[in-house]
Amino acid sequence: MLQKIRDKVSGWVASLFLGAVAVVFVFWGIDFQSKSATFAAKVDGEKIPVETVRRAWQQRMSQLQQMMQGEIPPELVKSQQSALLDQFVRQTLLTQRARENGYYVTDEALAKRVREIPQFQADGKFSADRYHALIRQAGMTTTKFESDLKTELLTTQLQNGVIDSAFVTPAELERRYRLEKQERELDYALIAASSFADQVKLTDAQIQSWYDGHKSDYLTAETVDLEYLELTRAAAEASVKVTEEALKEYYEQSKERYESPERRKARHILIVAADGIDDAAAQKKAQELLDKAKAGADFAQLAKDNSKDPGSAQQGGDLGWAQRGMFVGPFEETLFAMQPGEIRGPIKTQFGYHVIRLDEIEAGKIRSYDEVRAELEAAYRQERSQTIFYDESQKMADQSFASLTELTPVATALNLPLRTLKGFTRQGGGELGADAGVIEAAFSEDVLERRQNSPLVAIGEDRAVILRVTDHKPAEPKPLADVRAQIETRLRTQFTRDAAAKKGADAVGRLQKGDAWGAVMTEGGLTPVGKRFVNRQDAIAPPAVVRAAFAAPSNKIAADKPLYAGIVTDDGNYAVYALSAVRAGDPAQEPAGARSSRRLQAERQLGNEEFTAYIEAAEQRADVVRHANVFE
Repeated sequence: MLQKIRDKVSGWVASLFLGAVAVVFVFWGIDFQSKSATFAAKVDGEKIPVETVRRAWQQRMSQLQQMMQGEIPPELVKSQQSALLDQFVRQTLLTQRARENGYYVTDEALAKRVREIPQFQADGKFSADRYHALIRQAGMTTTKFESDLKTELLTTQLQNGVIDSAFVTPAELERRYRLEKQERELDYALIAASSFADQVKLTDAQIQSWYDGHKSDYLTAETVDLEYLELTRAAAEASVKVTEEALKEYYEQSKERYESPERRKARHILIVAADGIDDAAAQKKAQELLDKAKAGADFAQLAKDNSKDPGSAQQGGDLGWAQRGMFVGPFEETLFAMQPGEIRGPIKTQFGYHVIRLDEIEAGKIRSYDEVRAELEAAYRQERSQTIFYDESQKMADQSFASLTELTPVATALNLPLRTLKGFTRQGGGELGADAGVIEAAFSEDVLERRQNSPLVAIGEDRAVILRVTDHKPAEPKPLADVRAQIETRLRTQFTRDAAAKKGADAVGRLQKGDAWGAVMTEGGLTPVGKRFVNRQDAIAPPAVVRAAFAAPSNKIAADKPLYAGIVTDDGNYAVYALSAVRAGDPAQEPAGARSSRRLQAERQLGNEEFTAYIEAAEQRADVVRHANVFE
């Protein structure tokens, strides 16, 4: 039990830097256990761990809380949980299908992607130190991070393979243009709801009747009064005692954190077999450049004039500082066997032939205790405070469970202040804010009805509370006098809108029976705006009218027999409209550049649709088992 309590207090490390890369991070300090399921889902025999899904759900919940700024509707929680589990299932499916279809990610491609990530760069260049530091800061290992990134790159290959294979024929592109650029001849008249305001006569009986039938719309907030105990990481950190002996022992235990590997700075010239140059000719050219470089020619200028590496040629072949693992095998083996100033080549890799010059070597080293003491102390304090925070949280949870319905003995035993909070609602309140976990605990059956102490509730990563309800005030209807003005406004609005819609429906009925447009407008005191052709992006006519105009069947529209209809506009007024002609877009009027751009856009849209269909088909053929209780 104590271990479970400790685990539930743990926070999670949010995604720090890879917004553009959909990698599932491993969050530190959480070890969710489930007696009801050993896996969240299973896809063709491959299990998706419960812990992985629940960690991702914690992050999703945090995002939802920030968006909703209050209580999250149960139906939204359920739909988001289902969507998240679907996401993991589909990711697993894609990984399996990618491997089955022969897709793979080379170490070189992975290294290239890592080097491209801006957060791992310093002064525009990849920094191995920054890379390792950020990975450690995220509570990960480089092995795990690179494994997740490799999986992401693998599935991206499959996705791009499907999407990039989509194409649109010239005839389809023309058909799309005719529809997208179609215009319709429209005339309409607006009936303003506000014009009926002076006709509204509300009685006390009407107001009372509405109130009686809609009391649930006018409730006071349900509230509870709370007692709670709180632990914070800040308080734990303040209690940490630091000694030189402890720090030196900690340094010996964590020396690898302060170790920097050997780095080498080099330049290269890449010659590839392309543009009419075969492999033998490429090798010969590389040999000639090697001879020139060894003879004293300016290596940087040779690289600028001859190298086919777009990333380094203009920098004179400069590859910057690099450590082992950053280059392809033959290139790296050669580079790390060279001495400063030495030039070697041609070295063949899958990219072509390389001529390499090693400029500098920076030996690997471990920073001394004195060099790292400041950051060592910060890390020590953080680690010790985390341990103290967890241990104290265990004690508080255990004693709270033993006390069951009282927090005063727990507060006394742990020397903690017993805090109080009045008027806490289902949207939160006071010092406890709008944390979803706190709200759920406060209004749970055990805490609210049985008046038991809550389980330990984590608020973010640095705060944990246990609470109990001391008083409960259910939601109840507000007095009519307090909400009368709201009801009157609502009834007036409804009356005027209904009146406008009735007048509009009567006019539409006459038009559809054959009465002339002009006569109906005049007799109804309506002022039409006049006929004009509108497109789908028209910004003058009310949006509801434009949507309705283009939703109407084109075969029902004719100059001698217009289509008449009406619609409530987005602001509650009513529009009576007539459609008298349809004019298709003319593909011949589209500039070549715009046509090419639209073709790419159409193919991308079609490709995304085909990829969605691919995933759905793959899931239908797969043996997928989902555990609905994974989030319990």
